[in-house]
Amino acid sequence: MINGWQVPGRKISLSLWVGCVCLLLSHAVFAQAQAVDVGVLATRGGAEAQNRWQPTMDWLSERVPNTHFVLHPFTLQQMEQAVENQTVDFVITNPGQAVRLGRQYPLSWLATLSSANTTRKNGTTHAIGSALVVRSDSSFMTIESLSGHSLTAVDENAFGGYLTLRFEINKLGLSQSAYFSDTQFLGFPLDALIYQLRDKHIEGAIVPVCLIERMNKEGLIDVSNYRVINNIAPDDFSCATSTPLYPNWSFAKTGKGNERLAKPITRALLSLSSHESAALAANSLGWTSPISQLSVDQLYQGLDMHPLQKPWWQEAVSWLKQNQQWGWMLFILVISLNGYHFLLEYRFSRSKRELENTLHSLKEKNSMLEHAQRVSIVGELGSSLAHEINQPLAAIRNYSQGGLLRLKKGLPAQELIPVLEKIEQQVIRADSIVQRLRKLINKRQMAKTECDINGIISDTLALLEYDFQKKQIHLTRDNAIEPCLLWGDAVGIQQVLLNVLNNAADACMQREEQEGSVIHHIHIGTECDDSNIEITIQDNGIGFEDDSEQLSKAFFTTKENGLGLGLAICRDVIEAHQGQFLLEPASPQGCCVTVILPRLSTLVIK
Repeated sequence: MINGWQVPGRKISLSLWVGCVCLLLSHAVFAQAQAVDVGVLATRGGAEAQNRWQPTMDWLSERVPNTHFVLHPFTLQQMEQAVENQTVDFVITNPGQAVRLGRQYPLSWLATLSSANTTRKNGTTHAIGSALVVRSDSSFMTIESLSGHSLTAVDENAFGGYLTLRFEINKLGLSQSAYFSDTQFLGFPLDALIYQLRDKHIEGAIVPVCLIERMNKEGLIDVSNYRVINNIAPDDFSCATSTPLYPNWSFAKTGKGNERLAKPITRALLSLSSHESAALAANSLGWTSPISQLSVDQLYQGLDMHPLQKPWWQEAVSWLKQNQQWGWMLFILVISLNGYHFLLEYRFSRSKRELENTLHSLKEKNSMLEHAQRVSIVGELGSSLAHEINQPLAAIRNYSQGGLLRLKKGLPAQELIPVLEKIEQQVIRADSIVQRLRKLINKRQMAKTECDINGIISDTLALLEYDFQKKQIHLTRDNAIEPCLLWGDAVGIQQVLLNVLNNAADACMQREEQEGSVIHHIHIGTECDDSNIEITIQDNGIGFEDDSEQLSKAFFTTKENGLGLGLAICRDVIEAHQGQFLLEPASPQGCCVTVILPRLSTLVIK
């Protein structure tokens, strides 16, 4: 019998009954509690995230009736997938990811973390930024000095661990691609970045603000071994930072979260005091109402990474949809310009073909003119050529008659050998005259070979010798013993010399007609140096009063029956040899023609 109750076979106390009833009631309440999934950004790994944020989950479970908050540590990519797939009800993350997610998915901010890293009584809601950390013995002193050197960061989308510093680099006007050309992204946990710097694998580490101070407090590193570049932290902020500070971490509801839970959760977060274990574990002074994320939006816009920013082609399509009349005008303009461009290309191509055909035709006609001019020269030298050929023929006749007389006298045949040798010499002389004549009048393409300018001058003077004797022109020439070699067209150069010497002789005869009897004189000079051959032909003829450039133009002549092609052809031939053809008055009377040709050394030819 216990308090009026009797249990058969055994006695049970009242306290045991009460304990059993309470245990059953607690299990019933837990079974009825609603599970709330909260995703948190685990910047230093899952274990650290559990230690930091599980007390907050317990606080909410105690303050919000019939709920049980379950913590899920995530990486950046896992957090985005969880919000997109709506596998969590609430999230705790940095402002960068909060803004990116909030601009793409239904996300409602409930509270902003109040950081304890300040001397302010109520903490600060701006505690996110980047610290560019180097070793204390490093020679790097400024942000600019680390451009292109080995750096490390957590992720290219990490807000406090990379993007805030990248935004500062952009504001400094530095090339982002050049600055971060040797940057490695190692992912979470953040501690590994500092260890890479400690082991001298890198020159600098880009980490979130307060990381090295927190690791020093935990005994993981000695903060005196490290230095933060460009520390611009406010006076009341306890951590070094290389960038301005941005809004602190946010607590936000996802599209999956229960609307009815938002109010009690917000009330519970705002009621968390700084001395509670949940606030101390989160290294905070509790939570406050949500603050503006404008500075975060501006950062993403400055980096062309804002989620609401469209690619340029999408912006162009939107503009075209709103301004169809201008779009059609632009389309027609582009089509017209392309059509005009193709028309110009076609006309240019056709004009080019016509010019090439015209040039080819001009070259053929120029060759025909040169040939005609050489034939004309041969006609003018007819008497001279007849005299040249008659001399060896007369000598052959005389030697053959002498040989016949000796045979008739019965002299030995051996005495005829000298006579026959002289006949052979005259035959060779006549043959050389005929060959020179054939070369001069044959129509052929210009063929350049190694030739001696002194030999060309001698052959030319041989053709003109009889004509100059008949006109009583006194011809002098500088002694030229050593050969002056060039790479050229011997027939073309000989044509030039014939033209110039004939013009000189004509000028001398014109002066005689005007002034009476005078002594006609033509002088030929040759000078050779290492690079050029210079030929001067000077006469004491009538000279010229016209411009020398005018005299060299086609179809301009001072002769009564001239065609005006001689000097023009001469200039073309010399310019085809990369030379110069110059005309100038001679002192005191006459004209001086200078021909300059490039010389070819014997070593180059070999």
